[in-house]
Amino acid sequence: MTSLLVVDGIVDFLVGDPVFTGLLVVMLLFVFFAYLLVRRTLLGLREGYDDARKR
Repeated sequence: MTSLLVVDGIVDFLVGDPVFTGLLVVMLLFVFFAYLLVRRTLLGLREGYDDARKR
């Protein structure tokens, strides 16, 4: 029952402060984009090393 009160308080805070919510969404999108960028870069590097090793 206590966990429902905590979740309700968090939801009330996020709805009551749209600027903070917007910043939170932007930061989460940036982290997701950075993860995908780093993953793509590392996979490309590995593919390049594998291609060079085959030659």
